[in-house]
Amino acid sequence: SSPFRSETTPRWLSMARRVRGMAALGALAFGTWAFVGSGSVSRDPSTAMKGYRLDKMLEASDGDRSLQVSEGFWVGEKGFEKSQWAQGYRYRMRASPEEVKKGIDTPPIFQLGPIKIKLGECFGGSGNNDNLRKLKKEIAQAGIDDPKKIAENEYWLKRYGHKRWFPKYVDQSGAPNQQGLFRGLAAWSGYDPLNEERGKSWIEADYGKPLIKDKKDLQLPGLLTKEQMQKELDSGKLKLPAPKK
Repeated sequence: SSPFRSETTPRWLSMARRVRGMAALGALAFGTWAFVGSGSVSRDPSTAMKGYRLDKMLEASDGDRSLQVSEGFWVGEKGFEKSQWAQGYRYRMRASPEEVKKGIDTPPIFQLGPIKIKLGECFGGSGNNDNLRKLKKEIAQAGIDDPKKIAENEYWLKRYGHKRWFPKYVDQSGAPNQQGLFRGLAAWSGYDPLNEERGKSWIEADYGKPLIKDKKDLQLPGLLTKEQMQKELDSGKLKLPAPKK
């Protein structure tokens, strides 16, 4: 006789017990497959990125919106850092090992006993070096060299009285031997009307200022004379105290 059925057990109850027993055996045999991460399912690691060129895929400049990879390999942050060093430029405003070793445009390493820390880079780190200064000067002197933009500027001057395109901005930081946190106001602001620091504690970069040079014609002649400027400056000065009687 069946262990699941006795003489007094209804037939439907006996069948229910058999079904539960078979379900329990099935859960033991195949239950591990029902949980995420269990079993020996092979999958590609999610950390192995393929270096997809999202810009090319979205713009479809070559008519292809499928997955595209740059040069067939992925250049990570470390690889880009080494690439910048090989070209003579810095990445993340950090000097290359060779520049740190020779002390080129980088604060000295802070040493406390056997401990060495690049503490100066936290406050005085810079992306400027000789190669970047050379590049800034080339950009500042190049101005606008695109024939289409030059022609469009001529059209805008005739129609609207001003240009549309202006040269690329070149920041004025990075003059040689101008490191350090505690600097004068001229070094921080680039403004030294009384020439108190210029050429002494602050040396201005010689890249050129293409934006100022190119926008000088935007001001209408006679709009603000030198006398009017001096009058406005004098109006903000405090009056001298009256002499005591």
